[in-house]
Amino acid sequence: MTAADPLGIFGDSSALHDILDMAGPDTALRILHQIHIDLSATAALIAPAIAQADCATIRAQTHVLISLAGTIGATRLHAQAVDLNAAAHAEDEAAIATLGGPLITDLTALIALIAARPLPDHSPDQTSDEAAA
Repeated sequence: MTAADPLGIFGDSSALHDILDMAGPDTALRILHQIHIDLSATAALIAPAIAQADCATIRAQTHVLISLAGTIGATRLHAQAVDLNAAAHAEDEAAIATLGGPLITDLTALIALIAARPLPDHSPDQTSDEAAA
């Protein structure tokens, strides 16, 4: 279903696979594209926020990550975002510094996996044009 996931970001990858499978191949590509855009935008904002301990931006961007990661089944990233969000709410700069690195590592890896255009196998649902090719 996905490109190699050496870090285990997706766990068993069933949540994302199920979403893409239900969507069908054309819509799946659009979903993956939007997920990639949203994750990339979040990464671009959260990385400098972590470096500067900008708690307001960290809270906003971890909120996005909690939603996206939870929806697609990236459970470890989801848990990291929850923990970092709590640290930002507490304005705990030491925890932000400790939690930020692993979150950025997994977020960067997830963006790379999504960019690899993982597609569900839709061979049983091929259109007549695809079957004729």
